[in-house]
Amino acid sequence: MNVLADKHHAGLFHSLQLLAGRLGWTLYTPVGLDWWTAGYWRFGQGYGDDRLAQQFLRHDFDVDGEFPDAPIATVTLEQAQAMDWDYVISSVPDNERGFWRFAQEHGAQFVEQVGNTGQWVDWSLDPLVLSSSEMPIEGRGVVYHQEMDPIAFAPPLWAHDAASFVNCMPSMGTCWDLLREAQQLAPIDVYGIDGTAGPEAIVKPNTRLIASMAVYGWGWHDKQQGDGFGHVIHSWAAVGRPLVGHASHYRGKMAESFWDDLVTCIDLDRHSVADAVDIIRTISPTQHEAMCREIRARFDAIDYDAEADAIRDLLGLAVPA
Repeated sequence: MNVLADKHHAGLFHSLQLLAGRLGWTLYTPVGLDWWTAGYWRFGQGYGDDRLAQQFLRHDFDVDGEFPDAPIATVTLEQAQAMDWDYVISSVPDNERGFWRFAQEHGAQFVEQVGNTGQWVDWSLDPLVLSSSEMPIEGRGVVYHQEMDPIAFAPPLWAHDAASFVNCMPSMGTCWDLLREAQQLAPIDVYGIDGTAGPEAIVKPNTRLIASMAVYGWGWHDKQQGDGFGHVIHSWAAVGRPLVGHASHYRGKMAESFWDDLVTCIDLDRHSVADAVDIIRTISPTQHEAMCREIRARFDAIDYDAEADAIRDLLGLAVPA
């Protein structure tokens, strides 16, 4: 089965690669600016220019810097027009209409992947929706977790260091202000785009990012908008590190189960920044390890096999014998 999917987020696309392996798909992603000029791939059109097309479509790549061991099959528009397609997957609203049109022209099923918080869907297009966000299902769809490569639980060696791996953390308004306040009381490293951890702020590949998380005792993860799915927050849970942030930002969202004050996290809705830093400094190794193991247990509750079966049912695919 040939499946076309856009690529705008490395972790999301890799999750689709893992899903493709479960479902027997051959997964392709568009390459070349013809996709933009023909109106199929229109991510970033609101900027009034093609800057994101230049970023995501310009080069014929076969690997991603975050997942270099997972080859990516690319397809030009000319090649794609000559191929048979079973499913066409859009993961951003800007590509919705164009990918729906491409699916209609090729007799393929149109699928939308919803992974961002607040992401909308045009249900009038009658898509098959794979949702890993809080968006209500108003048509045909399933809620599922984006699969990640296996991550080993890392027994905690040191409980008193924290780090943030939230991209663009300085743009997070009050959440950034509170993190800056905490940095006046204790060293907290900030990674990701616009991070303050020096030249190592952007951590690639993903295996190195996971190893970096395991060095710390706490994941400072505070985003006012929360996450739809959230690869960073799920990675913290998989490594087994309790979180610091506002549980209210995740109420009703996919990562809500990771926010249980003093069980899996320090909830800044209940504790001041100064109190949170004090808890990090004074917590006993036994209690800290218990929190680490509990948040990992909640990650382990995700049943990727059952979710893949639900996706098979939605797409009308037979379950392997």
